[in-house]
Amino acid sequence: MGEKNENMNSNSIRPQIVYVAILFFGLLCFLKIMHLVIFERGLYTGTSKECLDKTKDGWDTTALARDPDCKCTVVQNDITPTRGEIYDDQGRLLVGNYAIFDITLDGRMLMPNVYQKGQKEIVNDTIYCGNGRNISRYGEPAKVDALINELATAFYQMFHERFPNKSLKFYKQQFTKAIKEQKNALILRSNHVNDRQWITSDDTAAIAKLPLLCRKRRSGLHYDVFQMRIMPYGELGKRTLGMYYVPDDEGLAPRKYGIEAAFNEYLAGINGAQKALYVNHTRIPLNDRTDPIDGFDVNTTINLEIQNIVHTELQNILIDQQAEWGCAVVMETKTGEVKAIANLRANKDKTAYYEAEKNYALKAMVEPGSTFKLASLLAYLERTTNDTAKKYPILAHTFTRKSKSGKEYSYFKFDEKGRAEASAYPIEAFQRSSNVGIASMVFDKYSKENRNDYLNKIDSMFITTSFKTQLGQIDPPNILRKASDFHSYYNTCFGTGFTMPPMRTLVYFNAIANGGKMIAPIFVKSITQHEDTIAKFEAEVISEQICKKSTIERAKKYLEAVVYGEFGTARRYRNPNFTFAGKTGTRDIWDEKTQSYLKNKNSVSFCGYFPAEDPKYTCLVFIYNVSKKSSIAVKVFTNIAQRIVEEANTVNIQEVDKEHGRQMPRFYPIPSSQAETLLNGFGMRTNQNYKSPYIQNKVNHPIQNS
Repeated sequence: MGEKNENMNSNSIRPQIVYVAILFFGLLCFLKIMHLVIFERGLYTGTSKECLDKTKDGWDTTALARDPDCKCTVVQNDITPTRGEIYDDQGRLLVGNYAIFDITLDGRMLMPNVYQKGQKEIVNDTIYCGNGRNISRYGEPAKVDALINELATAFYQMFHERFPNKSLKFYKQQFTKAIKEQKNALILRSNHVNDRQWITSDDTAAIAKLPLLCRKRRSGLHYDVFQMRIMPYGELGKRTLGMYYVPDDEGLAPRKYGIEAAFNEYLAGINGAQKALYVNHTRIPLNDRTDPIDGFDVNTTINLEIQNIVHTELQNILIDQQAEWGCAVVMETKTGEVKAIANLRANKDKTAYYEAEKNYALKAMVEPGSTFKLASLLAYLERTTNDTAKKYPILAHTFTRKSKSGKEYSYFKFDEKGRAEASAYPIEAFQRSSNVGIASMVFDKYSKENRNDYLNKIDSMFITTSFKTQLGQIDPPNILRKASDFHSYYNTCFGTGFTMPPMRTLVYFNAIANGGKMIAPIFVKSITQHEDTIAKFEAEVISEQICKKSTIERAKKYLEAVVYGEFGTARRYRNPNFTFAGKTGTRDIWDEKTQSYLKNKNSVSFCGYFPAEDPKYTCLVFIYNVSKKSSIAVKVFTNIAQRIVEEANTVNIQEVDKEHGRQMPRFYPIPSSQAETLLNGFGMRTNQNYKSPYIQNKVNHPIQNS
């Protein structure tokens, strides 16, 4: 009985001991928590005097910054926002974000797990490969080698074409370093400046199926993620869309240009911030966090189809003519919206052309040549009520001019060597692009001795004034205004002896097409965030009316005569499917070394608008360093215009009338102006009134015999 009582007493005491022990342990925990809260709170919140706060100004001059034993620091890490994207005028992505990766395997995560079980120390050296495959590090060394070889071979097969400098031996070394030596090993790094060497999400998905790496972080697998800018359509508009940076880790300096740079304030967003505390090398995130604000989206005026047309047609002629570079711009006449802009430069052997880093259309200072004759024509027409009353010298002429002392000097000028002097009305002189004729017209209405009157006139029409665009300043022509010699005056009349950007030519030609209203080109029309519009932009009006309306109407007839006149320099490129007007330009290239013009090297151009009767688009083509003359620029212009007209009209296709009769095979949409020829070839009736510019028939559509 006594023994039974002793057992009962013993059993009742044990729970009490456990209870007291738990209570005591809980009290110790509570006291420790209170100690941390009261006495060490500042240490773990970063507010302690023992913590070096690197987020404060002047932290590097404090005593803690010089204390080698300081083990508590507060840092602030920026949180990068997602950069805004760039779209065309139909909402199609032109520049977007793309995630790429660097691959690291941290072998420290694969170290054997050592723990105590009673008095015995247990070492678990198992490498867990996933899918039930386990390897003992020390017990199965051959299987460890097989795993390394399997991973290295998989990586080599996956990446050897993109990373030819990475051998199978390299991958074996890196996986050996991670798995056997339990060190942090960089397996593969994306090349930020070569998109062929980007490691993408498709690659990481394939890697996730490999043994060991399928366990992701438990295997030590780590991805450093980088957001890269991509252009889904490659070279199309690349220079205008621009670049905001090039990573320095490849030895290239950062570059900023184009829309990416000009609208960076909208695209970049605002960085967020996260404060973190490091105590004894342990990172503790703090509550002090500011979320990033993502960048806004930029909606451009660029039209993807027109951009493709302009890029392709310009590239074709540059390759064919082995030009040094060329640019082409299409602008919507009424709005100033730039629908396409290409700036192409040759590679070393001129076998391919790429978007240049320089925006030639906006920044290249080149002699405009004969396209500038429109400026002289406007100056002439402004002081001429009847431009059919007088003929002027063309082909060759001897000009006379008096000096200030009254002495008369003679200057013989010619358009072509060996040609005798002739005369013609102004519209013929303009058609022929006669230097002698244009200069004669200007000299007749302005002082021959002093060109300031002439320069003041073209200044008043804003042809020579500077203006701003969303992509930067358009510089004025660098005409030598203080030059008083006859040659400088004569040359200025037809665009020689000074330089200016091609875009300036486009702007004042567009003013003629637009009834005299001059507007600056616009590249971006709105900034948006999701469904909200943050900002809208419209083209800046440089002048509501650059000259008299009567002058504009007469000038249009001159520009049409260049195409449809008997002597027009663009007459061979008339097109039955659309009308256009404009002016050709050819200039010898000035050589700084020899201080002379190179007769076999030309810059050629054509600037005009279409349709001629109701202009919708104004287009400039400029090609630098070719042996041929301006006809090749006209060819590019007409090819561009033809394809734009076709693109616009295919949405409005008329079918051939449905009548019983002869069977006719299916044909693709064709201009209605060609319908008569086609149907006559099939022996079909053609007395139909086509309301659409394009027609099309159905498969086996019956057409009545004529």
